[in-house]
Amino acid sequence: MKFADNPQQATEYLRRAIPLMVKNGIPTTPLNYALWYAYVSGAMPMLNQQMDKMLEIYGTCPNRISELLFRDFLINEEAANTETLQQAMLSVMGDLESSASLTVQDTKAYNEVLLESLAALKDNNDNLSLETIIQNLAVNTVTISESTRQFQKKIDEAQTEISKLKRELHESRQEATIDPLTGLYNRRVFDTEISELASLPQPDVSLIMVDIDFFKKFNDAYGHQMGDKVLQYVARLIKEECSEPRLPVRFGGEEFSMLLPNTTVPDACELAERVRKKVAGIRIKQKTSGEVISSVTASFGVAHLETDESPESLIARADAALYKAKQAGRNNVQTAN
Repeated sequence: MKFADNPQQATEYLRRAIPLMVKNGIPTTPLNYALWYAYVSGAMPMLNQQMDKMLEIYGTCPNRISELLFRDFLINEEAANTETLQQAMLSVMGDLESSASLTVQDTKAYNEVLLESLAALKDNNDNLSLETIIQNLAVNTVTISESTRQFQKKIDEAQTEISKLKRELHESRQEATIDPLTGLYNRRVFDTEISELASLPQPDVSLIMVDIDFFKKFNDAYGHQMGDKVLQYVARLIKEECSEPRLPVRFGGEEFSMLLPNTTVPDACELAERVRKKVAGIRIKQKTSGEVISSVTASFGVAHLETDESPESLIARADAALYKAKQAGRNNVQTAN
């Protein structure tokens, strides 16, 4: 969005934005300056609503959310964000400019013909016959019509190309944050999010670690394709229970995690138990043999972030609870000490 504030107004907005950023623990990055400048300006009510909601949930606005809000509200032409796509956009616009120039030239020529024809019709002494004038107008009308049609075609092609570039940009961004097999967030996003939550003045977050039981044996018995299918099924069940602000993550291999802001241990255990039952209910049919596989289970470890605890410690305690669930016979939920 383009702001048309005068320098004095812009300074006032920035002066109001900085204390808000400090108060809410927002990193002083250019992206966040722009986001909070827009916030205090009140120019985009929907942006303010989303940011207020995040402040209520997290007590801050995590980097992951800030990037999404910045992209959704402050960047209208996402395709201009990388050098490669900039060049592609310049190429598209160059074609349009060239086509537009030709159309302008044809329009000017047509305008001159119109003026000459009108002058000839007014001047009784002009040697041009009415038939000649009409023929001249007809020929030039066809020319301008074809020129306009070609320009419209170029515009349509440009719109298609820009949509394609935007789609490619969106996909490239997803590759940096989304696990391609399961569609869950990857470890990179998890590490950033848990660090931000742990740095809050009064963090309130639970962590669930999930591991599919006997997954190596399953792969050996049924093959990696079936193993991938199980991972996708489990990921889908986890994602169903993790609406925003919960964060569903493929932690690595057959291990998953659920990062749960503002969630108590009992509530986290209840969520884990729901997922556990759904996983145990998975039924997969082999295409080749028709055999129905129903031996998929998972173990769960739950921990809540303690005062002044590091993210590494929280993960270690949740992992310890997961190990306890394995020792207790698997297919159960255990809490950290």
